[in-house]
Amino acid sequence: MTGYWCEYAELGAGPVSGVRVVEEAGWIVAVDRAATPGPGDTRLAGLVLPGFANAHSHAFHRALRGATEAGTADFWRWRDRLFT
Repeated sequence: MTGYWCEYAELGAGPVSGVRVVEEAGWIVAVDRAATPGPGDTRLAGLVLPGFANAHSHAFHRALRGATEAGTADFWRWRDRLFT
């Protein structure tokens, strides 16, 4: 279990001061407002913002390519059809 004490953290309704975030095995298991730093917590100065999930996928492009190739593996013809 790892603790992080944030001087300020964005929790959705604006910055909140004194936020403690606890992580275990890669998952956030607790977010405490108006908290004091726990023993061994990493102190994070300034404003802490939530991270963004990397939801980028090439599945859409693969499907699009398959729909426009019409049975051919010619990249350039697919590219021309994609951008026209």
